[in-house]
This record gives sequence, structure tokens and C-alpha cells, in this order.
Amino acid sequence: MNSVVLRVLLLALAVSISGCRQADGELPTPQGEVPGRLVDLTRDLMAVARGETQATQDFADDLRVFARNPEAEKTVTRFGLQIGDAVAGAGTKLTEQSAQQLAHTSWTVVGATELSDRQVETLRTDVQAQLTALGIPEDRSAALAGQVPEVQKAISTRARRWYEMF
Repeated sequence: MNSVVLRVLLLALAVSISGCRQADGELPTPQGEVPGRLVDLTRDLMAVARGETQATQDFADDLRVFARNPEAEKTVTRFGLQIGDAVAGAGTKLTEQSAQQLAHTSWTVVGATELSDRQVETLRTDVQAQLTALGIPEDRSAALAGQVPEVQKAISTRARRWYEMF
């Protein structure tokens, strides 16, 4: 009889743990000065695509504004520089719409501090798809998008709970 109770308890525990997952955080919405900064990021990307020499650094600097601590600033700056270099190196003809999308997604990557693992994965996929659509090779797009979790780790303010480790 004791083993039956133990088995039932273990089964209940396993089911309850498997049902736990990190709750989705809120995606940031552009408010206050953010819409203007998104316009700046879009212009920076358009300038990068035109081949302007300072544009990649301008993009990284404008993205870095959203970082909340010195370590995050380094990670965000590196991410911004690499996105800018990829856009410049691909020789793409960036449209206004695609620049807006990439600027908004890049801002979301560095501005969202409470995302779940699933949301981070969705952002990673979005970054990769947007870069690939610009003509950046698949392997380079995947490598750049692979930095999204690293950026999120540096800027996240959400502590994982014990049951989210499974």
C-alpha cells in the first residue's frame, strides 16, 4: 500500500512540475520618447545600407541607450555593431519598411526585460528571418540571431523560479 501512495505522489509531482513554465512577460510598447528613437534607429539602418561610414556606430549608440547597466551596454553595443556590419556587408537595398521592422525588433530585443524563454526564441527567429530577407546569408543571420538570448540575459530583470529550471 505504501508503494502505491508513493507512486501516486511521484506521478502527481511529475505532472505538476511538467505543467510549470515561465510566464510570458510583457513586450514593450513604444511610448514617450521611444517612437522618436525608433525613427533614429530606422534612419541609422538606412544610412548603413547606403554605406555611410559612421552609420553602424550611430545605430549601436542609439540602441545602447536602452541598456540599463554597464554590462548590458557592452552586450547591446556589440549586438548593434554586428547587426549594422551585417546590413552594410550584405550590400542590401534596405527598404524603409524593412528598416523599420529591423529597428523595432532590435529595440524589442534590448528593451524587453521580462521575457520568457519562448518569447526570446520568437525574437531570435524574427531577427534571423528579417536579416535573411535582407539578403544576409543564412549562416550569418543565424549567428547574429543567436546573440538574442545573450542580449536578453544581460538586460533581463526577471529572476527564474526554481520550477522553471526543468
